[in-house]
Amino acid sequence: MANTKELPELQVFKTVLFHCLIIIAFPVLSFFMSKIFIFDGLLGKNSISSNVYSAGVAIVVLHIALAAFIYRAYFDERSKTEVKKD
Repeated sequence: MANTKELPELQVFKTVLFHCLIIIAFPVLSFFMSKIFIFDGLLGKNSISSNVYSAGVAIVVLHIALAAFIYRAYFDERSKTEVKKD
């Protein structure tokens, strides 16, 4: 009986951990990738303006990642607990 309860809790933990890593890693990666390749390299912006534009990109990516986590938490069918009827 304990095994059936631990499995969903482990799955929930893995899902939350996965989304936490995405929420942390994607904005940081998008900041540096957009700064180096797009704003510094392709568009040739100066350092301050490329930092500002890259921060904007990172903010947008962060909001998308947060929205994905909220959507998954709210609409995921597996996260709904079943009520045990005796």
